[in-house]
Amino acid sequence: MLSNEKYAGDSAYGKTVTAEYPSMRQVRNSPDKVSKSENHHPAIIDKSLFDRVQEMRRIRTNVEVDEQGNKIRKNTHYSMKRPLDMREYQTESEFA
Repeated sequence: MLSNEKYAGDSAYGKTVTAEYPSMRQVRNSPDKVSKSENHHPAIIDKSLFDRVQEMRRIRTNVEVDEQGNKIRKNTHYSMKRPLDMREYQTESEFA
């Protein structure tokens, strides 16, 4: 639920394509060929909340991408269990 944009009411089509015969395996499509439809259906969670969660996930990730596009792990020791100051993710109305 934290990473699937469908819960925020959006849909993406064509993320994967089938490779040529005989392998017939699914391969990732390039990001420029993925079709996205915003407000496709009623959202289960608010779009602003979904965007804040994505930002938190991006900050807390354990994977970095180098200049060549290779994914490298920063550390393997409990990366998602670091405490964060939640005040930076809250809006002004949530502090009251």
